[in-house]
Amino acid sequence: MAKNPLRLSRSRWDNFIKCPKCFYLKEKYDIDAPGQPGHPINSRVDALLKEEFDLLRKEEKPHPIFKKYNLNFIPYNKLDPEVLKKYRNNLQGVEAKSEKTKYTLCGSLDDIWFNLDTDELVVLDYKATSNKNLEDYTTSTKHYHKSYLRQLDFYAHLLKLNKFPVHKTGYWLICNAADENQKVFNNNVSFKTTLLPYELNTGYIEDTLVELEKCLENYKLPNSGEDCDNCRWFKEKLDKLT
Repeated sequence: MAKNPLRLSRSRWDNFIKCPKCFYLKEKYDIDAPGQPGHPINSRVDALLKEEFDLLRKEEKPHPIFKKYNLNFIPYNKLDPEVLKKYRNNLQGVEAKSEKTKYTLCGSLDDIWFNLDTDELVVLDYKATSNKNLEDYTTSTKHYHKSYLRQLDFYAHLLKLNKFPVHKTGYWLICNAADENQKVFNNNVSFKTTLLPYELNTGYIEDTLVELEKCLENYKLPNSGEDCDNCRWFKEKLDKLT
């Protein structure tokens, strides 16, 4: 299936923010940056979490993690199951027309929760990791953690464009396979599950889309992003040759 140039995914938007140069080369000339390995274990954790929350969705019951953090939430259950399935599908997702550009925006969600106190949707994303010292994504300077923030912002923007009321705080449900109490494998990995909150910020998104649109309409190759590992690697190799 040919890619629709006017359908802009969350990942393509984020690629522009990370590195306008790599984004331009891909979109204009189909020149890919070096590929990254997949994360099949993370995908499996995501799938199991979706099944777990879907069981509670049918019963209109809160997940134990909500009680642990004193949150009056339940999995959102006002969507038709087929609509939720579409929202989660990587090839479909939530769609909405950009307010300032020609693009139709899209992004696939892990899930949607519902704040019973405010009658608002709660944006979230599942994260699977194994780290003895979990970092706070909201204060981290690592570029991939900054991407996590933008991910939640974009999801919130999509839902707002679809006229859903969105709670001001989003969350990462982090499953961390770093349980020091587990001493042997025994065909099992023990996870510690935590919630990390984030005050959503969507005010900048449409302006970045305007810049993205200008970038693609320009015939001049844009500059590299400050945190682009691919451009940094290429420059280092080129410097050695010259």
